[in-house]
Amino acid sequence: MDYTDERDGTMRYFRVLLIVLILVAPRQVIAKPPANDEKVFTAYLMAYFGPEEKLFYAFSRDARHWTSLNAGQPVFDAHVRLRDPFVSRVLGKFHLVHTKGWDHPAIFHWESKDLIRWTGGEIQVVDESRKRAWAPELFYVADDGLFYVFWASIYDDHNTIHYVTTRDWNDITPARSTIYYDLGIHDIDLTIVQHAGTYYGFHKPGDVQGKMGNRLLTATNLDPQKDTFGGKGVGRDVFPDSTRPTEGPEVIKVIGQDKWYVYADPFHSALEAWETTDFDTFKKIAVSTPAGAKHGSMIPITERELETLLKTYPGKSE
Repeated sequence: MDYTDERDGTMRYFRVLLIVLILVAPRQVIAKPPANDEKVFTAYLMAYFGPEEKLFYAFSRDARHWTSLNAGQPVFDAHVRLRDPFVSRVLGKFHLVHTKGWDHPAIFHWESKDLIRWTGGEIQVVDESRKRAWAPELFYVADDGLFYVFWASIYDDHNTIHYVTTRDWNDITPARSTIYYDLGIHDIDLTIVQHAGTYYGFHKPGDVQGKMGNRLLTATNLDPQKDTFGGKGVGRDVFPDSTRPTEGPEVIKVIGQDKWYVYADPFHSALEAWETTDFDTFKKIAVSTPAGAKHGSMIPITERELETLLKTYPGKSE
């Protein structure tokens, strides 16, 4: 009896069955780590201005010792006097905000996918009577899909922190902005970091030439209707051996650790920094930053992002 045809048919059946099973079987997908996953970061970027009022970059492996990119030359010209740059990564996109010159009721906001090509422009945030909009920054609340944008403008003859919220940066107007909190004295350079359910607000209260130094306020919610940085005095003096007068506090979290470095910008000397692991005690640490660097904000970056920046802005200058 010849079983060849039957055997061939059976083999064809199993081959077809195997192909079907392969096509319909669930596949294991290796997801790309999200851009804010600390495991993908290997370096840090500092955005700063000075000695020119343009955007400069420096990079670091430890967030303490910084090397200029582009041989110490500007990396971006906004065609205005760019001061107090603050850069942040939100949902895979970089946001840059900065002061326009000295006394202007507007900030600048830019967006980028690569830290190299920026699109955006000027946004008026207060009316002319508020005179200025100094040192704008942003904090993104992921649960609400909401940006809190804040800066210092004149109210009752002193610099006061103002704010506005937005989801897309297209609805910011002077009519929508308002006072965030008012200490009753000059107050500028607010920067915010969150840890363990608390928001820590580092800021510079007092006269511009005052010796009060940078201080620390806290809140449990960024919505001033639920809690506020105000109403608690000028805040704690947490920075031992601070050079004064000073301003421009900025914070960077150390990659993979519950450790933060808080930088400050003394008027007449180089940037200095402190280390904390709990936002209760702060220890001054040695840092080295590019000559003339002012008001530098910092973010962690990936190795690929660093390689691209080094290729785009070659040359190093301490």
